[in-house]
Amino acid sequence: MMNHTYQIDNAHIQSNIQSWQPLKPNDVVDIIAPAAKCHPGVLTGVKNLLESWQLKCNIPTDLFGEDLLFANSDEKRFEQLKEALCNSTSKAVWCLLGGYGSAKLIPQLCKLTPPSQSKIFMGFSDITALHIFLQEKWGWSTIHAPSARQAGINKVATTSMDILKSMIFAEKKSLVYDAITPLNALAKTARQIHAPIIGGNLHLIQASLGTQWQMSANDKIIFIEEINERAYRIDRILEHLKQAGVLSQAKAILFGDLLGGDEADGSNLIAATIHQFAERAPIPVLQIANVGHGPINNPIILGATTTLTLGETSSLTFHSTF
Repeated sequence: MMNHTYQIDNAHIQSNIQSWQPLKPNDVVDIIAPAAKCHPGVLTGVKNLLESWQLKCNIPTDLFGEDLLFANSDEKRFEQLKEALCNSTSKAVWCLLGGYGSAKLIPQLCKLTPPSQSKIFMGFSDITALHIFLQEKWGWSTIHAPSARQAGINKVATTSMDILKSMIFAEKKSLVYDAITPLNALAKTARQIHAPIIGGNLHLIQASLGTQWQMSANDKIIFIEEINERAYRIDRILEHLKQAGVLSQAKAILFGDLLGGDEADGSNLIAATIHQFAERAPIPVLQIANVGHGPINNPIILGATTTLTLGETSSLTFHSTF
C-alpha cells in the first residue's frame, strides 16, 4: 500500500450540533410511524429485538389508525412524533418505516421549542425529511439507520444491526467504513476532510428545496441514496440541486446505494450516469457500499463531524461524540 501524506481540511467544522447520550440497559426507546403504515404484527419483532438489547420499548396504543395513505392522520402522527421527541423518560426515537408522509409533519414541528436535551433519532428513506429538519433547525445529530420494521422482521443484515447496536451503546470510540470508491480525480487526491454529513434519500433532499427546512450543504458532505429510479430521473434531480445552488459549497458528495432503476430493455445506466456526473463535479465525489435500501444497510451518523479520507484508498471515520 502506498504511503500518503494527508492534508487536513478543517475549515468551518460545525460546532453547534448537540451530542446525544448513549443508551444503557433499561433505557426507553420510543417507536413512531411518521409516514407509511405496515402490518401491526411487525411490532412484536421490534419489541423482541429491543428486549434482547435490554431496552424498554414504548409504542403508542393508537400508533395505527384509519387513513388513506399514512399510518395515521397527520394530526395523530404529529402528536406521536412530538411526544417521542420531547419525552423526558426516553433516550431514543426509532421510526418504524419510511414510505411517504414525514415532510407533512414539519410545518407543525417548526412551531415547537426544541427540548433541552437531544436524543438518538433513527430511520431512513422518507425519514430523511426529519433528519434534515432536526439537523438544520434543532442542531441534532441523528442516525441514518435501518427502520424498526426492517429490524423487526429480520430484513436487514445482522452485521448492520450489530454496528447500530454498537453505535447507540457507544461500545467503540470510532467506526471506520472502508468500502468507499473515489469516482473522480479530486476524490483520488490524498487528503482528509473533516465535516458533518447531511442528506439521505435523493427525492427527500429535493423535496426540501424552497421549504422552511431546506437542506444547506455548505461545508458539509452530502450523502445521497435512492431506489427504483431510472438514471435520467436521478440525473434530473442532481441537475436541479446543482442549479438551485445546493451542491456549490459542499465539501464532497458521497453516494450510497442506488438500487434498481433498470431500463425497459433490462440494462441499467445509473453507474455510468453517476460517473459522468462525478467527472464534471468541482468537488470530490465518492460512493460508499451497503448504505441505503439494500439488505445490508449500515448506519451512518448525520450532523456530527466525521473524517473522510480521500485517495486511491478511501475511508469514512465516525468519532464518538458522546
